[in-house]
Formats: sequence, structure tokens, C-alpha cells
Amino acid sequence: MNNTILFAHDFSPSSDNALKLISEFANSTSKSLIIYHVISTSIMLETVNMVDYSAEKEIDSARVKIQAEITEIQKSFPNLKISLMVDFGFLIPTMADKVNDLNPSLLVLGVKKRTGFDKVIFGDVCSTLLDKIKIPMLVIPENTDSFNLNLIACAWDGKSDETEKLHLLKEFGFSDSTKIKVINVNHYDDTVLENSKVFKQNIQNLFGENPIQMIQKLGLGEEETMELALNEMQPDLLVVFAHHYGFWQSLFHTSFSKQAISFSKAPVLVLH
Repeated sequence: MNNTILFAHDFSPSSDNALKLISEFANSTSKSLIIYHVISTSIMLETVNMVDYSAEKEIDSARVKIQAEITEIQKSFPNLKISLMVDFGFLIPTMADKVNDLNPSLLVLGVKKRTGFDKVIFGDVCSTLLDKIKIPMLVIPENTDSFNLNLIACAWDGKSDETEKLHLLKEFGFSDSTKIKVINVNHYDDTVLENSKVFKQNIQNLFGENPIQMIQKLGLGEEETMELALNEMQPDLLVVFAHHYGFWQSLFHTSFSKQAISFSKAPVLVLH
């Protein structure tokens, strides 16, 4: 990984808001920022009149729009290293290829939460990307107005010791008074109880003076119980660990990281 943040921009209000936040974050952490846009190839293009269509014109238009945004950003952050990239292709594989080629330290997307039938129809770019990349991803809901972190929630499966991945959190610049709550949902698992002691000690070693609390909930429906607990907690940032399953495993395991992106009202940091 390098010291670059890749921001996937789709020009939506949620994306515009996320760009403001991540520009400030990149500037404060001395990271370079790449604003990336994909002009998505549509299967509908096969059925429309292609005589006047020009991918190059769309690419040039997107570049002009992004450059205007860069000019505005640099008025506030003149020392921020910021550039742009525009591609044309099928959205998910094109984005995934770019992420894997650049290997940035963080991929950032702004999202508008969808529910019900609307969610079923449009799907979720963030959730689909999770299966295709291996870098941390930050998903910022449209209602987020700052990275003031008073409470960070960490959803933990109770089995794996993944605390070394939490080093990225230190770059968010939260204070020693920021509370860190680790939440686990299990069904009478003695192994989890034993692992939690080690996990908590490792987090305390990592974050020093921050108040840390381990919360364990008993429940058969782990994802549903976790969702209810997090909605009640209302953290400023939710941290989840992505686990990649093979085809047969995926038939029996639900990815909580994908669910968290869908329901969380707070930004979600997905660690791989």
C-alpha cells in the first residue's frame, strides 16, 4: 500500500459531501488524494442510437467537472496533493481493477442509504466491491458532517485476533477521551469469552489511554442482534472486519461487513 487515498466520485450529493470530508482528512494526515470517476458502460447502449455518442466527450466533461472541484478544494488546502482519473467501462470491475492497480491505503465512497424495494433494484456498489478488493474501505453516509469521533464501535466476531489492522484508526486523530466499544454477539461460546480478554488487552496496548469496553450479547441471529445493538449505541464510526469466503462458504455465511454498510447511520470503516 502507498500513502494515497482513492476517492470514488459519482457527482451525487452524498459523494460531494464525502469529498469535502475526505479532503480535510487527507490534508491533515499528509496523504495524497486521487479523485476517481468511472463513466459506466451500460448494456442499454446496445439498443440506442450510437451515431452521436462519444465516450471521449464524456470523459473530457467529467475531467472538467472534477478539475473545478479540485480548484475549490485547493483554496482551503493549498498543500494537499490532489489529482484526478477518469475511466470508461463496466462500473464494478473497472473500479476493482483500478483499486488493485494503485493499491491505495484507503478507498472512500459516499453513499445515500436506500431501503426497501429501492435497495433491491439498485443494489449496492460498496457491498459488491468488498468481494473484489483487499484494502481498507471507508463508506460515508450522506448525513455525515464531520469526523469528530467521541465513540468508535468495533464489531468483532469473537474468534480472530485482528487488532493489528486497527492501526489505521490512529490516523483519524481522535482524542484520548474517545470511547472505543468492542461488541460481539455469540451463543454461549466459551472460546469467545477467552479470546475477548486477549482482544481487549491488545486494543489497550494499541490505544493507550482511551476508555475501552467489551460488550457481549447473546443471540442466535448474530447479524440482527448486532444491528440492534449498534443502532442503540449510535457510534460516530463503525469498524468492521471483512472476511472473504469461497463460493461454498458464502452459501452458509452472511457477510456482516456488507450488512453494516447497508444499515449503519455512521461512517463504516471496513478493514481487510
